[in-house]
Amino acid sequence: MILYICEKPSQARDIARHLKATQRHDGYLEGNGYQVTWCVGHLLALASPEHYQSDITPWHIDKLPVIPKTWEKIVLPKTKKQFNIIKQLLQHTSHVVIATDADREGESIAREVLEACHYDGHIERLWLRALDDASIQKALTQLKVGSDTESLYQSAKARSYADWLLGMNATMAVSSLYGVNSVLSVGRVQTPTLKLVVERDRLIEDFTPQTYFVLKALFSSGQQAAFWATWQVPDKVLDDKGYCVEQHIVDSVAAKIDDEPGVVKQYQESQKYQKAPVCFSLSALQKKASSLFGYSARQVLTIAQSLYETHKATTYPRTDCGFLPEEQFSEAKAVLAAMANADHTMQAFIVQCDPTFKSSVWNAKKVTAHHAIIPTMNDHVDIGKMSAEEINLYDLIRRQYLAQFLGDYAYLQRKVDIVCAGECFTATGHTPLTLGWKQAFVNKTLDDNHEEAENSNIPQLKQGQTVQVQETNIEQKQTQPPARFSEGTLIDAMKTVGKTIDDATMKKVLKESSGIGTEATRANILEVLFKRGYLQRKNKHVISTQKGRALIDIVPELVKNPILTAQWEQQLEAIAVGNGDLDNFVRSQVTLLNDILAQLQKNNTNNQAAVLQLQSDTQNGKVYLCPQCEAPLRRLKNKKGKYFWGCGRYPQCTFTTWEKKGKPSL
Repeated sequence: MILYICEKPSQARDIARHLKATQRHDGYLEGNGYQVTWCVGHLLALASPEHYQSDITPWHIDKLPVIPKTWEKIVLPKTKKQFNIIKQLLQHTSHVVIATDADREGESIAREVLEACHYDGHIERLWLRALDDASIQKALTQLKVGSDTESLYQSAKARSYADWLLGMNATMAVSSLYGVNSVLSVGRVQTPTLKLVVERDRLIEDFTPQTYFVLKALFSSGQQAAFWATWQVPDKVLDDKGYCVEQHIVDSVAAKIDDEPGVVKQYQESQKYQKAPVCFSLSALQKKASSLFGYSARQVLTIAQSLYETHKATTYPRTDCGFLPEEQFSEAKAVLAAMANADHTMQAFIVQCDPTFKSSVWNAKKVTAHHAIIPTMNDHVDIGKMSAEEINLYDLIRRQYLAQFLGDYAYLQRKVDIVCAGECFTATGHTPLTLGWKQAFVNKTLDDNHEEAENSNIPQLKQGQTVQVQETNIEQKQTQPPARFSEGTLIDAMKTVGKTIDDATMKKVLKESSGIGTEATRANILEVLFKRGYLQRKNKHVISTQKGRALIDIVPELVKNPILTAQWEQQLEAIAVGNGDLDNFVRSQVTLLNDILAQLQKNNTNNQAAVLQLQSDTQNGKVYLCPQCEAPLRRLKNKKGKYFWGCGRYPQCTFTTWEKKGKPSL
């Protein structure tokens, strides 16, 4: 009997159908020599700090760090029944096929169960990219050897151990030093993400608008259409930000060229081509759906997961890649046919697609563990069974795929440089020739891949030709601060966070590892920050709270800097490909952790303003000060479950008092 271990029940049912394992049992399916069971996400979790150190509560910096000598995983209470079912099945098989999601965490979900059950039989790996029938059937004939992916589990363990060490210990340390009967959550991904928002908000609030001026002149040549050109401000009159802020200079140039002839110094005309934008990764889809529909990052992931699992209309959603493997190009005709069958209103449009046209999205070298999100070959998709939100997302995904078969967008670009009264003016414009892939987005707001030039009516000119100034226009403008984050743009900033650091090596690593977090976890990271009160939603924007800002002010740079993730990813990738060592990696994180705890203790005495802000937030604005040293008091619970209050500077100050009517008895 061969046992398949899937990640979710729906996935198990789809695979079991192909294996003809149709007999239903409690927690698994069976038949034709196969058993197919499932996890429900992670069935086990790393043990809590209390498991390793019984006196850790109440938390205090002097009791830290907690460093397990032997890492232990505990079966989660809500999944204990399913774990026991799998354990029983494993006792009666010597051949397992791991069929969880094809990524690092999917590998961990299955192998941690095998490890906990001491399974030592044969292992193979099913590597699924989609749950439509054709994809499942294809993957079943191409099982991988289990040893090919075992190192992914080692990498996943290294990541989880290190995240536990940093997250648990830093959270306990920060909470004990700055919290008042509350948890102040700190983490390798969530804290740098919070820092992104805090820095953006402060930049906006500290921004001082600056007035600057732009001069434009309307030129004409005989019977040809007039066109606007912009004055090229000499460097010597620009400020350090590249603006002309002196109006009298602009006024003098406008007066100087009024009614004067100009000469075409240079004229260029060329036909340009623009390739279709690549298909969606999850973060790109979250950014677009946030912008168009106001969907949260978690909402987009949930909808995309439903399109993948329930409707089998799209491929695996938790991908960081926008490209497709070249071997799937031959399936394009079947995918287009399935799309037309799913929604008959699209048939006339799909007819215009050329399934033999190969866009730049087909590039095996740029495909990571999972290719881009695209429609499947499932010809039983029923768009009528989708919710409005599912249809919106499905429409984005299918149009991005359709764009690959409509050819390049072609346009005529014209550039002209004019000298008038010794001053230089320039204009650029383009005229569409062939819409190509842009047809997929006609009457849609999806096309944000090309900024329209200000002129579409620049006439055909010749070098040396004379043109005349008809009028001038001085535009008074103001510099603008950066936009506040939305959930979509914040997800994008997490992915491209390498742009914010100067270290070239780390910048490259963050780019290759797609920034901080993963496609699967970024939405949950944001939810944690909202839940903890560090961030809040305001209209479509994400805003940092005073509590979030105070936390960023006291957390050591090591924790809030994305370089830490870059360093981790270098080592985790080495482990994933078999060139790194899990134990060495964990030991290096213990050294780092001790540095972080030392820095936190130092900050505790150097940043009392942040301490007060954190503690006031956790007590709804009420702060009780120690009568001996005036530091904020903390609400604590003794071994008998009774509340008392103690100085937040303990052990430097040992003041304590009992609670009376919810307040310290002072």
